[in-house]
Amino acid sequence: MRLVSELRRRNVFRMAVLYVVAAWLIMQVAEVLSTLLPGFLPDWFGQVTLSVLAVGFPIALTLSWFYEITPEGVSLEKDVDPGESVTHLTGRRLDFIIISLLSAAVIMLAVHTWWIPEPPERSVAVLPFADLSQNQDQEWFADGLAEEILNALVRTPDLLISARTSTFAYKGTDKAIPTIAEELGVAHVVEGSVRRAGDRIRVTAQLIRAADGFHLWAQNYDRDSKDVIEIQEDIAVQIANALETTMDPESLKDMVRVGTSSVEAYQAYIHGMALEAESLLESDATTMTRAYQFFEQARAADPGFSYAHGAAAQYWIAQMSLMNFFCVGCRSALFQIESNELDSPVNMLQKFYERNDRAIATARNKIEVLYLRATRAAVDLRFREALRLYRSYLSERPNDLIAWQAYLDAASSASDYDAIHDAMDILREAGLTRPEAANYFMGSARVHLEPDDGADYGLAAVERWPHRNIMYQTHRNLLYAQRLEEARQVMEMFDQRYPLSLLMHARQACAENRIDNVREIYEKGHSGAASVNPDAFAWLMLNMLGEQEQAVAVLRKFEHAQVPFLLADWLTYEHFDPTPFPALMGVLKRENVDRPPPRPLPYACTPRSETL
Repeated sequence: MRLVSELRRRNVFRMAVLYVVAAWLIMQVAEVLSTLLPGFLPDWFGQVTLSVLAVGFPIALTLSWFYEITPEGVSLEKDVDPGESVTHLTGRRLDFIIISLLSAAVIMLAVHTWWIPEPPERSVAVLPFADLSQNQDQEWFADGLAEEILNALVRTPDLLISARTSTFAYKGTDKAIPTIAEELGVAHVVEGSVRRAGDRIRVTAQLIRAADGFHLWAQNYDRDSKDVIEIQEDIAVQIANALETTMDPESLKDMVRVGTSSVEAYQAYIHGMALEAESLLESDATTMTRAYQFFEQARAADPGFSYAHGAAAQYWIAQMSLMNFFCVGCRSALFQIESNELDSPVNMLQKFYERNDRAIATARNKIEVLYLRATRAAVDLRFREALRLYRSYLSERPNDLIAWQAYLDAASSASDYDAIHDAMDILREAGLTRPEAANYFMGSARVHLEPDDGADYGLAAVERWPHRNIMYQTHRNLLYAQRLEEARQVMEMFDQRYPLSLLMHARQACAENRIDNVREIYEKGHSGAASVNPDAFAWLMLNMLGEQEQAVAVLRKFEHAQVPFLLADWLTYEHFDPTPFPALMGVLKRENVDRPPPRPLPYACTPRSETL
């Protein structure tokens, strides 16, 4: 008891409490800074700081035992006369400091809870698996396996899955798991590796809780290569079970099934999926074409493989989606049209129909059929039917963000504002914790929100997730709000290697009325020197420059009575005028679309005559 009394008198207990509270507060400040200002602190900062604080704890307690603060300064406790000791006053000061720090801790906890929402507990990102094969020639297999595990988990209705375009950006990264999870807005991360030698395969996978690094599940599979389908399905089931989904075991197993028993078809399919993910990440049309060839191999190996048919059908949608700035898959379509092969769009549409129909005929359940039929309706520009089917599908799989984006696109094309607002409400809420949702939401915020509302939402998203697409959308929303300096700051954060930076610089220059710079950018992009879709780029740039007649002329070659889908992407642009295009106007009349007049661009260049 005497020792305890002496510890109290010398304020050792108070020092222990003070040190722990101060250390926790320091770590919380570091976490908030790393969240709001990614890259501000190095990845190793948190671990090193924690180690230093741990080492400092016994030192602080030792000093508080041997030393005392007196009016004359710090003195050894044994040199202080008991009658002159002021430890009781020091204790009161320490109490005041502890209370102050606890108050600050409460504030930091509130910031972390309300300003920086925690990711949903049932949320996960599947990172690309590492290729540990001796010859390092199984990267396609590692990527494809991770991709298909992701796709299997997407089918589980109560799991939130980070999109592949986000997760595959971390391929080969040395970032820590908590950092990756924070940037992706998920609570869990799946990582793994593949080692293949002859007919044997070794797959390792682990599900990690990002908050503390705890492994909720881990498994090694040493099997024959022919067991790869069983391995992938088992990994998806085990992850879903570890995250405590509400599905019963049998329904869950059925949900994540690959849909083929052919190893040849499955391996061709996941090879295609790996290449598709790479093409989307690198904006490479050639890689997308290679992916399609593998999907075709999978279809040939197993004609009953619905997912392979669906993936091949999506390729032809990309071929016909000419308003694709990156031009993933659209180069050949442009070439065919410009070569006066007028039946080429019809052939592309027919190839889509064939593959989509086969996907529907071989689909494993009614939910898959709903999405495939909605896709068919969207390509046919049957907007009302597409919206109805997407609604039915989303009632079963409400966390499928790609489907929400497709639903929003169909609603925008149909000028269905009730549907637009429904989708925007979902994406706005999801965008607080999921970067893909924030990106989709920002793509339409400029049109359907007050300008400052969209701009503020975008800035908050950029602070948390400085992703390329979010920066791009935020920059445009800032220009709509006439906040040019903030727009410039976001533009300068953007990686200049990517083609979208051209448009950002052109918009900024237009908003600042630097018309000569805009024309320089236009010549660079339209010449094809910048690896962009020259026609889509030309239409956007000519609208900025106020040259509407020339913009219409650019699109006339895509007017096709039998395939009006070629111009459909432009319907999602509020400043697009469909009246010069009879085929498109026929669709709008058939669908009873009451499209409002084109809206002027807030950042359009001011003609020279107006500046004189």
